Amino acid sequence: MFDILKKVKKKKLKKVTVLYNEVTNLQTSDKKALLAEEGGEEDAKIISGALKDFGYKSDIYELTPRSIKVLDHRSTDLFFNLCDGVGNLPKTEHKVPQFLDKKKLWYTGSNASALLLTTNKVLTKQVFIQNNIPTPDYAVLQRIPDKTPEGLRYPLIVKPVAEDCSLGISQKSVVYDLSDLRRELERILENYHEPALVEKFVTGREFNVTVLGNGRRAIVLPISEIIFGRWFKEEDAEKIVDFRAKWIESSKNYRETSGISPAKIDGYLQNKIERLALRAYWSCGGRDYARVDIRLSREGVPYFLEVNLNPDLSPGMGASRSAKTAGLDYPQFIGEIATVAARRY
Repeated sequence: MFDILKKVKKKKLKKVTVLYNEVTNLQTSDKKALLAEEGGEEDAKIISGALKDFGYKSDIYELTPRSIKVLDHRSTDLFFNLCDGVGNLPKTEHKVPQFLDKKKLWYTGSNASALLLTTNKVLTKQVFIQNNIPTPDYAVLQRIPDKTPEGLRYPLIVKPVAEDCSLGISQKSVVYDLSDLRRELERILENYHEPALVEKFVTGREFNVTVLGNGRRAIVLPISEIIFGRWFKEEDAEKIVDFRAKWIESSKNYRETSGISPAKIDGYLQNKIERLALRAYWSCGGRDYARVDIRLSREGVPYFLEVNLNPDLSPGMGASRSAKTAGLDYPQFIGEIATVAARRY
């Protein structure tokens, strides 16, 4: 399965520098949002350690508005890009590959235009529609409506248009009437100062698919499924990976949410999801690796929600869990990302 990844010999790539940033201030009144941004240096050290175990020399480098100016003076063969911005500067994730491309430096992951596309949920959905990839019906709202958007039926889910890491998503984000919809819209408009995506809520199972590689040589790793524990049923809670489920370790949402790989699905559905996941990856400009998030309707239709071009690579998370199922231990998985990036160059 992974023979296509072995054509770049390690001797052609000797040193990999892991780029990261630390965020200590966000442009939002949601103070808990900083939990999603913590640990940049720790994550970089874990990735760097895996690269060393794989056989590369490796170090880490913090990216700030000052340090980026001398980044091209760094002696390295490849930058492993973990940055979700330049220091504290908001909405600057795309600035990192933009700078690296300008300086003709090698790096992992997608370019600036792909990041700008996929960090906007609405633009991503438009690409899905253009490429015949099923995605839930939606509307974009910038003010509190007097009535439910035309063509949408409850339940709906309300999200900020351009946030990741489940920011702005809670159990109350799933709404069942106009009153709830208006309440959630007011919260998002006030806290995030951006439009809201109002989307048909798909009530079935949730999957994520990790893609590794480039172009027609990209491969899909075993599909991973999110498992929602007994608490969700007992409390009649929404089966979603909201902010608490992703970041608040003391919460029931977090403790009762886990993942398995491979997902227990039949061959027909597996092939369909894999084919559409690759199409989503290609059409959104994916490079080297990405994670695609999907909800399965009760009728068995896989609805695509978003493409995460720089997903969480921490041990035990969706991407590394799928890689382990495919037979790649953690250093091999991280090393292969660096290798396929070098092969692309």
